[in-house]
Amino acid sequence: MTKARLFGEYASYHNDPRNRICHAFGIPLIILGLLGLTAQVRLGPVTLAMVLAVLTLAYYVTIDLRGTLVSLLIFAALYVIGTRLAWEFDAGAFVLGWIFQLVGHRFEGTKPKFLENLIYLLIGPLYIFEEGVDALARCF
Repeated sequence: MTKARLFGEYASYHNDPRNRICHAFGIPLIILGLLGLTAQVRLGPVTLAMVLAVLTLAYYVTIDLRGTLVSLLIFAALYVIGTRLAWEFDAGAFVLGWIFQLVGHRFEGTKPKFLENLIYLLIGPLYIFEEGVDALARCF
């Protein structure tokens, strides 16, 4: 699927501004928690978090280079933060992020898009990160 189609489908489930705000907080919290928790699984110098991030970014390259670069920077920052927190904080961030997601979809009145297709678990971060960069660009 193309970026336009993936983003169009994703956006159709995220029209309510309250849902979008919930996702803007929830998705980074989920990624922070996930990277922090999976960084504890190691095979030598390589962590499971690194493997997951590289695989996700490899998929993103097939969709959009700009979004991949933005995601790389955000993933790196969240990885650094997540690996410096106690696992309890990472787990809390992960749970809190999902609470934000569910509350947002309650506002929207829709189920999360990933319930129809799991690929949207990967599209959500790409979409939110690009949307955030675009919003920042409009400010300057």
